[in-house]
Amino acid sequence: MRYVWTVAALAVFSAAAPVRLKPDTTYGGGLQRGAVSPSRADENLILSVPATAPWTETGIVVRGGDRLEIRAWGAVSYGEGAPVTPNGLERGGGCSFVVTNAAVPAHALVANVAPQLTFDGQGFLVGSQWSGTVPVKGATAPEGRLYLGFNHGAVLCDRSGYDSWAFRVRNSGTFTVQIAIWRGR
Repeated sequence: MRYVWTVAALAVFSAAAPVRLKPDTTYGGGLQRGAVSPSRADENLILSVPATAPWTETGIVVRGGDRLEIRAWGAVSYGEGAPVTPNGLERGGGCSFVVTNAAVPAHALVANVAPQLTFDGQGFLVGSQWSGTVPVKGATAPEGRLYLGFNHGAVLCDRSGYDSWAFRVRNSGTFTVQIAIWRGR
């Protein structure tokens, strides 16, 4: 049986409430005990990350030593461009992108760890699959809330906000994201 949870954006910043899953069960071809990691994850959840907002609050707080495995699928559309997967396409890295690092592709699924929502240009590429241990290179802070986002080029270069019309009206679709967490402490 496949479980997928979708969220309609209720505000400019999507606050998707995560769905907690049993850690030793397979959901839609995703994580399965023993398939990705030799031990059972402490937490598993599935959520939607819309292309209509720069960042989505996951409801997860991560600390040093926590290990994460993130998988994503789906396609979103931006502006007049063709649908893209979580891996994105084209070169990113300009001052107007959610994550300003030139190594992070435009229109890709990205993440950040921060004490609160920020437009500081920090973050890292998740793409269709990512795993690592906190702290994460490129994140705003060594510990904090986990945010997932859409690396679109509609953030104001002074980092004071973003062009909400460019996100809400020109973009559509969501990436479905599955997160497994092994707590370090």
